[in-house]
Amino acid sequence: MRFFNVYRRWFWLFSLEFFLATIIATQTHELGHIAVAESLGYETQLSYGSMSYNHKGFSEDKDVIAWRNMFKDLNPDQEPTEAQNKEAKRLFEKIRAKFPRDQEHTFYITLGGPVQTILSCFIGLFILAYRSSDKQENFKIVDWLAVFMSLFVLREVFNTVIAAGSYFINGTNDFSGDEFGISSYLGFNQWTIPIMTAILGAIIASFVIFMIVPKKYRFTFILAGFFGSILGFVLWFNYLGPWLFL
Repeated sequence: MRFFNVYRRWFWLFSLEFFLATIIATQTHELGHIAVAESLGYETQLSYGSMSYNHKGFSEDKDVIAWRNMFKDLNPDQEPTEAQNKEAKRLFEKIRAKFPRDQEHTFYITLGGPVQTILSCFIGLFILAYRSSDKQENFKIVDWLAVFMSLFVLREVFNTVIAAGSYFINGTNDFSGDEFGISSYLGFNQWTIPIMTAILGAIIASFVIFMIVPKKYRFTFILAGFFGSILGFVLWFNYLGPWLFL
């Protein structure tokens, strides 16, 4: 059947695009957190798969510097002494009192990542709708770019599926994902927001793949999606990301 034809050149092109989209979606998601944190007056730092934020002047504070330097000279197999642990705990409590976490700010910063991801998705959908991309005979480069933007929302599906797998296989009950934190802050069951965003992501992705992507390339696109995304995830989080953010 023609639907199951695999176009080799398109497979490698789509794979490259999914590879890049995985990295771009990850970084822009973290930039969503950073945008909110900086708007609230925090100093921030971007990493390859996360971000960190602290009060202004945190990194220059003498107690923070002392706490960070406490175990710097220890060998990897050397345990800190009881006195060192006691001093580290004292410094940590002093730092926490000096730079308290604002739970409301934490919520807004956590929200920034998923909002950015979903907003990027809707921008992609808007472009597709504006250009009437269902007329597949006129599909152009901008339409493909909009398709990949709209599929950023697959991050929501991926995270929830991975968490569900961890729950059923390993019995994990404590999840650190943004959507779980948002649910907990709002007083919902921790799975409420992840499941809602995963359903939204699955609906949007299904619509884009099966209604927007030209039928001729659809099967090739799906295969390349699995290959390129997995390759992008593995290479970025295990090799390229750590190397670039040394």
